[in-house]
Amino acid sequence: MIAKPPAKNLDAAPGNPPENTFKPFQPDMPQIPGVSDGSRHSKQGVVLPETQRLPQIVGIAIVVVLSAAIGILWFRSRSRVAISPASDTQSVEQPAPALPEHIAPIHEGPSVAATVEELSKPWAAKKFNFVKPITQENVHAMVIRLPDGNLWAFSLQGPFNRCELEFVTDLTTLATKYQFNAKHPMVVSSCDNTVYDPLKVDDVGGNTWVRGEIVQGNSLRPPLSIDVKVRGRSIIAESIE
Repeated sequence: MIAKPPAKNLDAAPGNPPENTFKPFQPDMPQIPGVSDGSRHSKQGVVLPETQRLPQIVGIAIVVVLSAAIGILWFRSRSRVAISPASDTQSVEQPAPALPEHIAPIHEGPSVAATVEELSKPWAAKKFNFVKPITQENVHAMVIRLPDGNLWAFSLQGPFNRCELEFVTDLTTLATKYQFNAKHPMVVSSCDNTVYDPLKVDDVGGNTWVRGEIVQGNSLRPPLSIDVKVRGRSIIAESIE
């Protein structure tokens, strides 16, 4: 038995192979309500839907706002640190300048001249600084315990000159230096050799009597008197004429 050759396709063009009519199997995608073919392709990584892009945008906005707030708080804290030292420097009180040693500090109100114990004996004396209540001027002064128990306080500055008065208890010094024979201590001025007697009073005009009558010299009046009183154990100088 002789085999027959396969039959030729008479419709094919000469010199061209016949078309391959085989097609691979492609299953049909199921139809889902509300989902189109375009949305299926976008899920494969081409374009995201708006519902997925919105959370990303909101997250970025929150990060930007938080960063700005943190930056503002940091700037304000640095500003407070930079300003606080200056304010502290301004609040510090400056110390008062020290007075020279020869100038006594100024106090308000009556001055304490001495204690009762310091002037317990006749002719005991003590220097002190009296502060004028109105002008706050310092006045070098002295208070003396007289033999009768009274106190005499006066300014050591001469009434009409800058010479400081002295209380001399040495009778020999009074006789040799000031040529005055005294029986008790005296107050003298070395500028004009005036001698003031603590036991005598003198009328300075206007029916005003002050202690320290001039017994020798050319001074115009006794020393300026200071009113003193005993309060407790202290002798207080209250006013000056």
